[in-house]
This record gives sequence, structure tokens and C-alpha cells, in this order.
Amino acid sequence: MFSNYNVSAITLLNLYLMVYVSVLFGTSPTFSEYSDESCTMNLTIQNFQLILSWEVKNRSIQPTHYTLWYTIMSKPEDPKIVGNCTNITKPSCDLTDVWEIMDDHYIPIVELYKGNSMVGRCMNSFWASDFYIEPPRFEIVGFLDHINVTLEFPSVTPKIYGKEIQEYASLVIEKQWDKIVKLNDLKLNRDFSGNFTYILDNLIPNTNYCVSVYFEPLDVEKIIKSPIKCIFLQPDQESGMVRFLKFMLLF
Repeated sequence: MFSNYNVSAITLLNLYLMVYVSVLFGTSPTFSEYSDESCTMNLTIQNFQLILSWEVKNRSIQPTHYTLWYTIMSKPEDPKIVGNCTNITKPSCDLTDVWEIMDDHYIPIVELYKGNSMVGRCMNSFWASDFYIEPPRFEIVGFLDHINVTLEFPSVTPKIYGKEIQEYASLVIEKQWDKIVKLNDLKLNRDFSGNFTYILDNLIPNTNYCVSVYFEPLDVEKIIKSPIKCIFLQPDQESGMVRFLKFMLLF
């Protein structure tokens, strides 16, 4: 539950945002008069792409397509249209190459259309710490006493991952067996790219292991874990006599 202080702060921020954007609209011939609608917006890093998604709360509107604009709080200039998110039917937009620096206050504005008519707009605001990071895709391969975890990274690191991802999160590989959980922290280089294999070693044969991957953000409530993948390590097929002879050869 929000405290009175938090509610007041959120209300004040929303009021300030509305006034700020209204001033911009008033100075820009691009925008005409239309109603403000309430939308739920989320900023998420999906497969290493910065994705803004939204949902209109007013079910009676049912937009058929959308156009996305944005402005930056520190730069009092007219909103800019996002070229690859003009007249789109899907309520989401890839901003990976648009919002390259996440140390400012971005204000996305979504125009809502139904047919040829604009039926409203909705807006929000985001700081650098406002986005969620989905874990990378991964595959596992089991051996007698270890598991190879291959993480899929982009061939070219997006600019937004320069220092922001290092400040925001560390990558965690979690393994579970027999109700035991162990975490392995993986530190990423600034310019990480391409697939990477991490080895979970010193494992017990004839045991079922489950692996999941996630980024550990500063805000633990923003953790998004990958689906769990499990593998059963085969039992050691060597007989007791063979293991004894190998042991004797060491002396």
C-alpha cells in the first residue's frame, strides 16, 4: 500500500507531466485537440531490445492502430515521432536505437486511432531504472559431472547496454537439485556479444538438475526469471573394479 507521501508525490508528478506536455502541445502545430486516455505502459528489455508496450484502460475505445511520439524532459522541444512506430497495429514499439541514453527523463506519447479517426492519446514517463530486463535465451547440455549453459547474446551490443546494464543488474545462473539452490553470478563485459558458454561443474552423477537464468536488478521486485530447464545426469557406468584400478594407477 502506498503511503500518503508516495501518493502525493505520484499525483504531483502526473500533474506536472500533464502541464509540461500540454505546454509542448500548445507550441506544436503537429497536435490537435483530442482527449487524454489512461494507459498502462511498461518498458522492458526483451531479447536485448528495449520494448515499450501499452494497454488502453478504456475498453470502449478499442483502437485499430497507434502512432508513437516522445520528448525528453531536459530538452523543451517539440515531440518527435518514432518512424518505425507510425500507424502500427501492435501496442508496442522497439526503441533500442531510439532511446540510446537512459540517464534522462523520457516522455512517450501514444496517439490512439480507430479507422481514420484519432480517438485519444496517452502518455507516461520513464527514468533509466524504470525498465525490466528479461533474461537471455539459453540452452543446457548435460555430461557426467557438469552442465554446459550456453547463453545467447546479440551479435552486436546495443548502445543502451554500455554502462547502464552493468549499473542495473548482474546476470545470475541458478541451479537446483534435491531442494538445494545455488547461485552463480556472471559479470558481463561492457561490450558483450555473441554466444557464451558457462560451465556448472563438480556435479553429482545420477542426479536431476534444474537451471534458470535472470538478471538481478537493484529492485528485487523487478526480477524476471527464465523458464526452468532440467536435465538428468546419467549415472557413472564404470564398475567398482575399474574405479579401483584407476585409483591404484595414481600411486
